[in-house]
Amino acid sequence: MDIKQLEFFSVACEKGSLSQAAACLYTSQPHISKTIRTLENELGRPLLSRSGKGVRPTAYGETVLEYANLILKAAATISTLSLPDTHNSLRLSTYPSNMISRLLVDFYKEWGTQFHIEYHEGSVEEITDHVHQGISEIGIVYVALKQVQTFQHILSHKNLEFVPLDVKKICVYVGPSHPLYHTESIDFEDLSSLKFMRGVRDFFSMEHHLERVSMGVIDNEKLHHVVYTNSDHLIIDLLLHSDVCSLGLDFMHEPYTQYAIKSLPINGCEPFLQMGYVFNPERALSAHARWVVERFRKML
Repeated sequence: MDIKQLEFFSVACEKGSLSQAAACLYTSQPHISKTIRTLENELGRPLLSRSGKGVRPTAYGETVLEYANLILKAAATISTLSLPDTHNSLRLSTYPSNMISRLLVDFYKEWGTQFHIEYHEGSVEEITDHVHQGISEIGIVYVALKQVQTFQHILSHKNLEFVPLDVKKICVYVGPSHPLYHTESIDFEDLSSLKFMRGVRDFFSMEHHLERVSMGVIDNEKLHHVVYTNSDHLIIDLLLHSDVCSLGLDFMHEPYTQYAIKSLPINGCEPFLQMGYVFNPERALSAHARWVVERFRKML
């Protein structure tokens, strides 16, 4: 039994739906279901009554839920008491991003060795958890405009705030070995003929957002994914030396460009991804965190 199992069970009971719990926790419904099933197997009794209308706790589940909520509340309190020393450290969580990595190199050059840098990459759930738990002071994320209000509502339960900075499009990244490298843009209907790699599997993945912005022009299931990876090294090497491409945020800060990788705008795709940062309003941002936010704002 672990905290994550109890959290998934608690949110499922609160929402009355595994799919709504998955959306709230920024993970998949099968992952929610499997995690709760594992907890039920450990305890030897069913916790949820499942039906076509959703889920509700069993009589036994009601008892477990009461204790689970007490444990989750206590865990959240403990996490606020165990914050690392913030006086001389920069603690940041983001999606995998070469641009942000280069920004941290500039931070190191300007602030010198007097500061420790702690940098984490992950999904939106991991990023917000890091900020909530005090592992990171700020987390940089992107959110579809239609989801910003829901996202902020979810963050309110973690006592976090989202500060928007800019709105971006998605694009297709290709390397010099790709046949479209010398073209200037691409149409939605051409995407199904390309070979893609897929990175972090996340509720906020590019593929997920593509479904929302293309308005049925292309079915995400028809995208031909030939590589699944969380390795930036593999992604870069495939882009540079093969005909595989990737979907990504249309965001390349020219001074930080270091590879012969080109972004192809998708015709008809409007800016719809809100970029910004997440922080805990009860903790004043440090001078070095403010430096990162302002420099990132200028990059955008």
